[in-house]
Amino acid sequence: MRKMARRRQPREFEILDVTDEVIRDYNGAETEEEDNETSDDHARASTSGRSNLIVGGRPRAANNTSSGYVSIQRAPVVDISSPTSQRQTENAVADLLYFSQNGQSHSSVDIDPALQVSMEAIPIDMITDYPYIDQMQAFTPEGISEDGIFLPGSAYHELHSTLRNHLIQETRSIAPTRSTTPHIEVESSGDVSLEETEVTIPIQEFQPSQTLLLSQQEECSLWKNYFDEIAPWLDKFDRDRHFQQIIPTMSKDNDHLRYSMLALSARQLELKHTLPTNRSLALYQEAIHMLLPHLPTRGTAVIATCVILCVLEMLSCSPKAWQRHLDGCASLMEAVGINGFVGGTEQALFWCFARMDICGGLISSVKTLIPICHWASKTLSIENDVELFKNAPTFEDWANYAVYLTAQVLDLLAASPTDPTRDEAKFRTRWLKLWKYISEWYQERPAPLHSIMTIPSSESSPFPTILYSNPAAMSGNQMHHAASILMLQNQPSTVRLGHASKPRSILWHARQVCGISMSNEHHGAWTNSVQPLWIAGRCMSHPSEHKAILEMLDRIERESGWSTKWRVDDLKEFYKCSLSTV
Repeated sequence: MRKMARRRQPREFEILDVTDEVIRDYNGAETEEEDNETSDDHARASTSGRSNLIVGGRPRAANNTSSGYVSIQRAPVVDISSPTSQRQTENAVADLLYFSQNGQSHSSVDIDPALQVSMEAIPIDMITDYPYIDQMQAFTPEGISEDGIFLPGSAYHELHSTLRNHLIQETRSIAPTRSTTPHIEVESSGDVSLEETEVTIPIQEFQPSQTLLLSQQEECSLWKNYFDEIAPWLDKFDRDRHFQQIIPTMSKDNDHLRYSMLALSARQLELKHTLPTNRSLALYQEAIHMLLPHLPTRGTAVIATCVILCVLEMLSCSPKAWQRHLDGCASLMEAVGINGFVGGTEQALFWCFARMDICGGLISSVKTLIPICHWASKTLSIENDVELFKNAPTFEDWANYAVYLTAQVLDLLAASPTDPTRDEAKFRTRWLKLWKYISEWYQERPAPLHSIMTIPSSESSPFPTILYSNPAAMSGNQMHHAASILMLQNQPSTVRLGHASKPRSILWHARQVCGISMSNEHHGAWTNSVQPLWIAGRCMSHPSEHKAILEMLDRIERESGWSTKWRVDDLKEFYKCSLSTV
């Protein structure tokens, strides 16, 4: 376009640079949305639908709408009353910033030089040992790799990349699993090889922020939101409520943990109320700045900070880019040796991360970042793992068992990059064994995982009411039904289940998924339900069912701030295509 402009200079018009005005208006914009619930009272009539999620191709790409371009012909009509449109505005302004700086980063929050690190400093062989750690994903202003607020030229992107790079370097260190103090430099002599030295990251002298990031009242407000809203999300499978009761007490002695928790709380409020990102960004930077010198300790507080920052990033990033927001933390957990049975705070951290790992696997139809063989007994035997779960003392452990079985489903169905062809005989054997465990999970559930009451669907309510007493029951049962749908959609053609093990239909499981979300209002269970609702929603055929599911997803985003519009768009497209083929 610039070449064309030089060849054909306008005579009657002057092109004005309004970037400063747009940025000024953006930074000054602050709106609150109203909570408007809609209800669905249409009659329903359902028929079975069958669609393959994993076998037969990847799911449709998420329909995020940030384009990376700024129109010079007509200003887009943007309704800033919704969280999604606010994110579109943020993305457009980020691109203006990117172009105005000739591709250089620009932000109202200065990035401390001590946080800068290049992937060039990471030896290639240190990356290839972790196959899920892709070398830095290319980001372009054209939106090819758009990533929510983590756009090129944004402070969020640079901070995230810095943390990810340090995590990758740290976890490839030859240092002991737990060191007592951070090592800031490597001492080596002439003939010492990489295998004989500790690989660490040179970190510049760190000085805490000299400016007050929050007033006491602001910090108090963020803590209240954390305890009332965020902690229940993270503790939904944990009777000891580590994120509510234990981890906050650790923050008194670990400022990086304190700032990560405040940043997550601030980001959730920004998304829910369509506020600018200034506050969460400043807290996010401070958390990372304080965390980096402590990474070599690999302590519980360090891991807790990394997990909480993963939650913040999953809350804010493009769903298509989930992997790069989890892979660094996954490699740290593997390096430390944390799994689902280590006990205490680290066990709670593992299962919180595992649920995000499952979410990403369902989005992209891939295996989990932490290999399933490392989740429980650390053996290659599913029998040994199952034995651990069945001998565990609490009903929350049984809910975690549902998460584990869903990860096993992903491991079975997702194609391996090293072995894209499938051995049908082995697949059939694994499918039968896994289906047996999934069926037993439902039959042998402890009493707290059973529903308190159920009400059949009716003309005014297209899905059954299924009421549970606790979030572990809500989410655990919903995950079981989602896993069952995937298994039945990919049942080998040669398998004929006997009468005693005859399964419920795909449609029955799908209706259970939808009924659970619509009957129970725990926000922690809601944040875990987006992918199950998408899987179940593809099985529905009646407009009243479609309407109820789309309204449910919209309500989840409106009330929790967790992005669902991309899945709403996917389902609308799927329903439109389904109708066109009838």
